Amino acid sequence: MTLVPYHLKIDGNYYSLSYVHPSESEAQEDVQSRDEPAVIRLLELDDDVYGVYTFAEAQEEEIEGADLSDYSADTRNIVDTVISLFDEISDDQEIAWYKPLEPTHIADAIEAVTWKQSIPTVGGSLISELIRSHGLPNANHRTSIAFFELYTRTFYTFSDAPQTNHGDDWATWANEYIRESKRILTVRRKAALFSFLQSLGATGVRRKNDVVISFETYPLDVAAPWAYYADEHEHIWTEFATDYLQRAGASELLTQNDDGKRVFASRL
Repeated sequence: MTLVPYHLKIDGNYYSLSYVHPSESEAQEDVQSRDEPAVIRLLELDDDVYGVYTFAEAQEEEIEGADLSDYSADTRNIVDTVISLFDEISDDQEIAWYKPLEPTHIADAIEAVTWKQSIPTVGGSLISELIRSHGLPNANHRTSIAFFELYTRTFYTFSDAPQTNHGDDWATWANEYIRESKRILTVRRKAALFSFLQSLGATGVRRKNDVVISFETYPLDVAAPWAYYADEHEHIWTEFATDYLQRAGASELLTQNDDGKRVFASRL
C-alpha cells in the first residue's frame, strides 16, 4: 500500500494534512498566508507533490451567555446537560481546548434528531449529530457517548453500569467505534483531497496512532460524499447503541420507542 501520512507529530503536537500543491513554491505561499502554524512535507507519489500540514493551537475561550432564545426550553435544557458532561470530562482528564465552545451547534444537533423512534435509533442519532456538530472544544466523542449513557439511564436502571471512558473492556470496545467514526469523518471532510491523492497513486492515508484509512474500504467516487458519509456515521453509532444495550443486559430497550424530546428533557 502507498499510504500518505495524514498526521505529523512535531514537538509533541499533531499537524494534519490540509492541502496538497504540485510545487514547493505554491506550498510556501500557502503556508505564509495562514495564521496557524504550518509545515510542508514532500509526498512522493506518481508525481511529487507538497503537503501542507497545519496545527490548531489550544485556546480556551468560553462563550458567555450564548443566545439560545430561538430554541425551545427542552433543547436549552439538553444543551446545558451536554455542556455539564463536557465540563466533567474536561476537568477529570485535563483536556485542552482547540476551539471555542459553541452552544448553538449543540442545539442544532439536538434539533436535527428525529425523536419517537426506537431507542437505539434515537440514541445513535444523538451521538452522531453531537459529534458531527463539533460544538465542543474537544472530547466530542467521549462527551457524546456519555450523553447517550445518560439518555439510556432515563429508561433503565443498570445493575452494573458500563464505563466506556475508562481503561477496561468497555472502553476498548467503545474505542473501536470511536476510531471508525474518526475514519468516516476524515473521509467526509477530505474526500476531494483524498481523491486527488488517489489519482497520484496513493491507496490510503495513515492517521495518528497508526489508524489507516484505505481508499478501497472508504470509496471516494460516491455521488455526494458529504451526505453519504453522514449516513454512514449515523449507521455506525446506531449499531453502537444497539450493541451497548445488548452488552449492558438491557435488550428489552431495543424495540422500545423513545417517548420524545420533551419527556426526555423533563427527566433530566
